[in-house]
Amino acid sequence: MTSKKSPPSAEPMVANRSLWQSYKALPARTRLYISMAVCSVGAVGIYVSDYLEKKYPVAPPRTAPTHVASPPSRNAAGTA
Repeated sequence: MTSKKSPPSAEPMVANRSLWQSYKALPARTRLYISMAVCSVGAVGIYVSDYLEKKYPVAPPRTAPTHVASPPSRNAAGTA
């Protein structure tokens, strides 16, 4: 028995495909569903982020208090 070789295809073998090639190999409807799911997750993330910003507002950053410069104090010996 002789084994028949399949004709070389334009697409590389599954193990050698890049992510983009694997994505393009999916049926159009499946790619549409994946794209809609990614967009939905992004939209939900934006709404949740806005909700959490309203519920927990950001406190203004604390600043170091400003002190008035005072003359150096003298110790008991009278030197600075």
